[in-house]
Amino acid sequence: MTKRPITADDLCRLKFVGDPQVSPSKDKVAYVLTHVDKEKDGYYSYIYITDMKGAGRKFTSHYSKDSLVKDVAPKWSPDGSTLAFRSNRTGKNQVWLLHTDGGEAVQLTDVKQGISDFVWSPDGKQLAVTISGELKLTSDKEEEKKEEKSDVKVITRLRYKGDGAGIYSDDRKHVYVFDIEKKSYTKITEGEHDFSQPRFSPDGNTLFYIATKAEDKEWGYLPAIWKYDLATKEETLFYQGNGYLMAPSVSPDGKWLAVAGHTRGERSQGNANVLLFSVETGELKNLTESFDYTVGNLVGVDAKYDTAENPLDWDANSRSIYFIATVGGDCQLFKVNLEGEVSSAISPSVASVTSFDIVSDDLAVLVLATPHSTGDVVTQDLHDVNNVTKLTDWNKELYNEVHLSTPENFHYKSTDGKEIEGWILKPYGYEEGKTYPMILEIHGGPATAYGNGFHHEMQLMASKGYVVLYTNPRGSHGYGHDFVNAVIGDYGGMDYEDIMAGVDYALANYSYIDQDQLFVTGGSYGGYMTNVIVTRTDRFKAAVTQRSICNWHSFYGTSDIGFYFTEWQHGHADLWDDVEKLLKVSPLTYARNVKTPILILHSEQDLRCPMEQAEQWYVALKRLGVETKFVRFPDENHDLSRSGKPKHRLERLQHLIGWFDDRLN
Repeated sequence: MTKRPITADDLCRLKFVGDPQVSPSKDKVAYVLTHVDKEKDGYYSYIYITDMKGAGRKFTSHYSKDSLVKDVAPKWSPDGSTLAFRSNRTGKNQVWLLHTDGGEAVQLTDVKQGISDFVWSPDGKQLAVTISGELKLTSDKEEEKKEEKSDVKVITRLRYKGDGAGIYSDDRKHVYVFDIEKKSYTKITEGEHDFSQPRFSPDGNTLFYIATKAEDKEWGYLPAIWKYDLATKEETLFYQGNGYLMAPSVSPDGKWLAVAGHTRGERSQGNANVLLFSVETGELKNLTESFDYTVGNLVGVDAKYDTAENPLDWDANSRSIYFIATVGGDCQLFKVNLEGEVSSAISPSVASVTSFDIVSDDLAVLVLATPHSTGDVVTQDLHDVNNVTKLTDWNKELYNEVHLSTPENFHYKSTDGKEIEGWILKPYGYEEGKTYPMILEIHGGPATAYGNGFHHEMQLMASKGYVVLYTNPRGSHGYGHDFVNAVIGDYGGMDYEDIMAGVDYALANYSYIDQDQLFVTGGSYGGYMTNVIVTRTDRFKAAVTQRSICNWHSFYGTSDIGFYFTEWQHGHADLWDDVEKLLKVSPLTYARNVKTPILILHSEQDLRCPMEQAEQWYVALKRLGVETKFVRFPDENHDLSRSGKPKHRLERLQHLIGWFDDRLN
């Protein structure tokens, strides 16, 4: 029986798996399952448990007719008898506890502002948690008379807002130790600083956490690692970082601390590495210095909801560290030993690991996504890359029902001979000898990548009869440090050549593309490149620019990252001294060249590429007589296409593909 084409509404039927956590007994896996709720216009999630043969059960359950409950971040107690998780079921995020043999979940924390990070102590008697602002408990009695508070915001910080977070409050995030039996909180950190990611040493005597106390942290954020002695209550600087630091992990023997990061300053989009520290001496060694790929999953898709951080997992002997890395269009599992010897990939190619946990030196548990799967929990034989056993199959019914186009991978030469990777999707109902319109998709970042994950938007385009072309031009991750940095100071230069050479390659090698019906779209950096393209060529019949940039000069002061991102990405361009340089790379400067009909999609609460960028582009094009339409999405941020309200995501797809449909011959 012929499968039907996938639809926009099928997005709401997808279920998303993430954050697998292996039990201490090594026989069970807890994970998060996220659902889309079209009626409530949001997402909800529960914790599930499966054994190593795939026999699973729903572990948490809490229905609310008024709100969308999210049970996330499962963490087994050290003895495996209970599972802690974070949930908003009482409003704010609190830590809850559930015995593995059943019963009702018990609320452990009662903090008015909620809990962010949390980890178990090795003896299972305490939690290290992070809390924003001074501790306030729900059990505390309210003052009889509340002072009326002003809604006026007084800003004194340079970094005063963030996309998805809005205007930051003055409350700083601090680390506390919570005694489970006594229900008491001990504050560990002090000062006007933000602390995060606490980790206990294996003996439970020390806490490591990350924060910056530098005086110039507003201009250049360089986090440090701090070490706190729980007995003496003494905090010491363990390592003053010179770049990104994430996911600290203490070895089982307590001798080593591993983190993901680099030492090239805040303004670097090059590879993240596995950094190793001696706990005793603080000596630093970059274990993956000779491994020219970035630690972490940078494969961008619109059908993923994995809330796990990219972990570094030690083996039982404290001799090797497991990590994931983006390699071309894949994200795969690797292992590096203390001597810096990196294994070959130990998970499949043409796939993307979104999170993982290690069972033993022979077995890992992965969330593995492919172009035909949003990701499921699988076991991975660590000695046989092709020996993968699926433990969950949450979208099986939908996959059996809909046709999914299979990406064809290819490599081509750019105009200077540089090799570039790309993919092409054939349309639904493809017939030999016929020709079809083509949509060029351009990813954001630029330091992300397209690759082997499930992309609902692209599958929908193919289902509507379009060929879909997508490539990884210079600036993309997955091809080495030099490749990802090649875009810096050259926006609209060789990246443009790479993209357009991909179009030329596709037209020359795939005869089923209708060369007179070409369309282009992209978001963020991809939206910027869409704007660049329509100022330089009329070969595309229509364009859709999403959450884009058109004016780097105004972006500097309006984006949450503009003041440092602009200078960094454009080769130390100064706002005052390099006005012409910034205008030269701004599509707004060349608006008079645009003839292509263009649809502008933008979110009202986008603080990364602010609404003023879309407004400037729209007014300029409209004033110049270009066929233009402007669609604004309320209460959405930069992540509309990936995690926005389901109804807005569906309407976005309707506008996007409808703009192209209306211009077909």
